[in-house]
Amino acid sequence: MTSELPDTAEAMESKETARTLPVGWLVLFFGLIVWGAWYLYAYSPWLSGWTQEAEFQAAEAGGGSGASIGNTIAFTAIPAAALVWLWATLRRRGAGRPR
Repeated sequence: MTSELPDTAEAMESKETARTLPVGWLVLFFGLIVWGAWYLYAYSPWLSGWTQEAEFQAAEAGGGSGASIGNTIAFTAIPAAALVWLWATLRRRGAGRPR
């Protein structure tokens, strides 16, 4: 038993979500804007004075590799927590389940 699909995109569009964006997309969108602004400030020589040479010299003076625990947490644990939160939210709402 086969049924024909509608010919137009408007007929195929879900009426419940036609005017709203999923929360995950909004979180991603605004999160990337905030992250981009922070990154521009933190790693631009004209705003914060950061240079790769100064970072290297600080690592050499400290005798370590220069890796920061705070940066490791910020770039791994926080995005992982955000993904788990988004997954749990979508699962709770029933999104992604086959119908």
